[in-house]
Amino acid sequence: MLAPCLHYTVARYSHTQFDAVRKSGTKVMEKLTKSKDTEPFLPLTPAMFQILLALADGNKHGYAILKDVSRRSEGKIRLSAGTLYGNLARLESAGLIAESSKRPELSLDDERRRYYRLTDLGREVAVAEARRMEEAIAQAHAKHLFTKPETA
Repeated sequence: MLAPCLHYTVARYSHTQFDAVRKSGTKVMEKLTKSKDTEPFLPLTPAMFQILLALADGNKHGYAILKDVSRRSEGKIRLSAGTLYGNLARLESAGLIAESSKRPELSLDDERRRYYRLTDLGREVAVAEARRMEEAIAQAHAKHLFTKPETA
């Protein structure tokens, strides 16, 4: 049986290989976006993965992303507004998400909101990250990490 999950807040952005690629310049980023190579973007930070996951089932604005992450994790993961909006900018500049032109009907919309959607590359990166995590869990199971150790 698995131990209960701990509650945690993703409060800071941590640097990954993703940033090195992003900082290498627009031409490199454009080449990666066109090649659909997911490896340079991995591993994603937990916040980035949660944002991509929130957008996997449709367009959302920032607050809706925060609510989706909290709801799916039953309140165990809470993204701060700074973490969310900083990562939205990073993901958008990398071509993993894009601002959506589709908006809800006027009576349900707030014109100040920006709606985001997952790009094809963003979906591929999210799938690659989920598979990477799935492999890590399989390795943990193979090493009997989830079983209670025998005491002498």
